[in-house]
Amino acid sequence: MKATAKKHLIILAGLSLALLISLPSLSSADGRRDRGPRKAAVTGGFGWNIVAPAFTPQFLFAGTDGDTHIRHMPLVGNINLTGRGVTLNGKITGDLNGELDPTFSGPLWGECSITAMIDGVKTLIFEGRFTADAVGLVSIGKIKMDGRGRYEGATLELTFEEIGPGNTDTYNCKGHLTRDHDDD
Repeated sequence: MKATAKKHLIILAGLSLALLISLPSLSSADGRRDRGPRKAAVTGGFGWNIVAPAFTPQFLFAGTDGDTHIRHMPLVGNINLTGRGVTLNGKITGDLNGELDPTFSGPLWGECSITAMIDGVKTLIFEGRFTADAVGLVSIGKIKMDGRGRYEGATLELTFEEIGPGNTDTYNCKGHLTRDHDDD
């Protein structure tokens, strides 16, 4: 009986060690590696503070339907996200499209990407799409991005809400960074 109990303890210890070794890691945007969960909740914020929305004629088109159509308006700002096992500080770039009624309310959508400095080099780490609903240019929406480079195989999903009052072009966001596989 003692030998059987000892054998079970050895097997249990071996399985525990194997589990600890196989835990996935999430990389931080500055190149450090942290041990962390396969799915990490993240919170933070971003804003269009580097290239703000430019409601100028080259991006706005008046429709015969009475709506203002936005096409390919460039946006650039800082993004900062933190969570268990991940810190991401970088730049977010957006290509804004939308259909706004006379009250500046309506759907917004476009492509977006995140770049960060890794080992002294500006590197694309996420790219994807966003959708939002604006009311008086104040927007709430979702972003879904796929990882690139050291984040290949990861997905970043965020919900965002503009920090008011009114249109400020700054947003609180929360969501998850999910890693499909371990790349250690």
